[in-house]
Amino acid sequence: MMKQYVLLLLSLVACAAVLCSAGCVTTEVPEGAVVINQTNGEVFSLDHTAERIVLMNSNAAEMLYVMGAADKVVGVSQSIADHAELGPLFPNAVSVGKWDVPDIETISSLSPDVVIAFSTSKPLNADAIEAGGIPICYIDCYKPTTMAADVAALGVLTGNTEKAEEFITFYTGVMNAVAAATANVSSSPSVYCEGYTDYSGQAKGSGMDLLIEYAGGSNVLTQQMGATSPKVSPEWLIAEDPDVMIKILSVKNMETAADQYRTFTGRAGFSNLHAVTENRTYLLRNDIAYGPRTFAGAVAVAKMLYPAETADLSVRDVLDEYNSRFGLNVSAGEVVYPAFA
Repeated sequence: MMKQYVLLLLSLVACAAVLCSAGCVTTEVPEGAVVINQTNGEVFSLDHTAERIVLMNSNAAEMLYVMGAADKVVGVSQSIADHAELGPLFPNAVSVGKWDVPDIETISSLSPDVVIAFSTSKPLNADAIEAGGIPICYIDCYKPTTMAADVAALGVLTGNTEKAEEFITFYTGVMNAVAAATANVSSSPSVYCEGYTDYSGQAKGSGMDLLIEYAGGSNVLTQQMGATSPKVSPEWLIAEDPDVMIKILSVKNMETAADQYRTFTGRAGFSNLHAVTENRTYLLRNDIAYGPRTFAGAVAVAKMLYPAETADLSVRDVLDEYNSRFGLNVSAGEVVYPAFA
């Protein structure tokens, strides 16, 4: 059901984006204005398309480049400026400081039309920014269930709807391929996914939970566990004995994947877990687990759960196509460890 729901949602938001960009809005909206839904569902409007943008959100940064709107970016957070892949995409953008507490004076000096930030992690000084007359638009480009809607909204906001639709078509195409490959499976492997810190699980509602469900897995962490990243005990995990285990690593930590893998699988009590004895334990790099590249994450998780059914799918192939189609050079190096056969 999850796969069908996601596919339906992606199709609906893509159609909605076309309608919005075509001007199908109420007559009360001034001519030339743009009206979009933010990730949290709240409406955001400007009296014209955004031509000067300050970015706090690295996911939105990647998508703006993809849709040909990089030249509209006048300011970025320091984390974007320092990012090995994203920083070079905005060579003329000024750093406005920390993504969660940007420098208001610097932002104001750039005279932006809008600041784009995460809806789930708003700047701590957001009220002060808006009090200075600078609107903030909250678009995540983070989870697969909202990706198409978020990208469509960015396309309308910047007037780059055609390229936004091109990405949505590509994204849904890969997701459709995953769905087709796993459509007839009868089993549902149990999966434990862990975040950056030891025993920090990825529960219901998290980005990885959505990928696990989409790929046909059954997350061992349930909604009843509270937060989307609950701390679990070693005893609980060993008792659950999941079929598959996934550990999320940062790009830097993935550089020492073999060592990280030995540490993860070598924990006390793990030697008898099915996921370890059956060689179904994996490390997954965070840049395909969350954000615009979750299409590759969906391929990766599906291959972890159903290697035979997804033999014709390749994580590297879809990333290479992404790079080729949209002028990027992302996700070099290993993104899954151990590598798929």
